[in-house]
Amino acid sequence: MASPAAIGAHRRPASRAARLRFGVGVVLLFALAVVAGMKISSDSSSGPAAAGASAPAGPVLTAPAPPSGYVFPVQASVAAYAHIHDEYPASDILAPCGTPVVAVTDGVVLEVNRVDRWDPATDDGAWRGGKFLSIIGDDGVRYYGGHFSMIVDTLAPGVRVVGGQRIGLVGTTGKSGACHLHFGISSPCAQVGDWWNRRGVVWPWPYLDAWRAGTSTSAAPEVQAWHTANGCPAAP
Repeated sequence: MASPAAIGAHRRPASRAARLRFGVGVVLLFALAVVAGMKISSDSSSGPAAAGASAPAGPVLTAPAPPSGYVFPVQASVAAYAHIHDEYPASDILAPCGTPVVAVTDGVVLEVNRVDRWDPATDDGAWRGGKFLSIIGDDGVRYYGGHFSMIVDTLAPGVRVVGGQRIGLVGTTGKSGACHLHFGISSPCAQVGDWWNRRGVVWPWPYLDAWRAGTSTSAAPEVQAWHTANGCPAAP
């Protein structure tokens, strides 16, 4: 059996050096725990939901369709159009003369022509649309309407319009054999004067079908693709 002296020796407090080593060890363990906690916190805050985090720089993409969407341009249930057109992509929307025509989307007026200058003797392509109007939409697409019988007096280049706003009445001015709206979709290109682009470069009918059904399908991606492939032709 161990003597009382031996037992006391086992219970004697540790030396000062031992206590110092123990204290240093505790501090090191604490420091490692703090560093590990900081690493975990840093990793968990690096996602997009982290408060104050900066997202990597990259392209800013905008939706091609403006907030108001799109509206079928001729306000008549009897309006009709084919999925074909002579010479180039466009749609002739047949409706009684005097039927209201509206802007298909929000945008700004580019061109207005209130005088029917078409002469069959010269058949100048610039005037085949008779009384016409073009608008550049907030989606970057140019929309053209021709053969109006009347264009609203307040419309002029630079005037802003909203989708569904009345812009004129169906007519048969210019090179036309029946009451209708010639509707063309194109890249803005020169914006004014380039009638061979303005008259239409992509088929409108898929978008007319969608708008009539209440779906806001945008032509902007197709127009952009056309522009990338063709640029802006400088002549017919």
